[in-house]
Amino acid sequence: MEGYVRCVLIMFEAFVLVCLISNPTLCHTLQDIEGPYSSRRVCTERAYEIASELPSYLPMYIPKQYMCMEQPKGTRI
Repeated sequence: MEGYVRCVLIMFEAFVLVCLISNPTLCHTLQDIEGPYSSRRVCTERAYEIASELPSYLPMYIPKQYMCMEQPKGTRI
């Protein structure tokens, strides 16, 4: 298709691994519902925000790790 330029925009989606305090081998992955984000920095800030709010929502769990996964979004200009 002539006249089109394909641009790939990279977005980032936040995930936080949380584990049960009394059994650290029982873990779950929380996926952020507010993203995706336009930069890894903003995604990381969101992951830390999720971790800091965890005691309010899941008091028996602790955050172990986070990951900001790239989500390519293709558009045509």
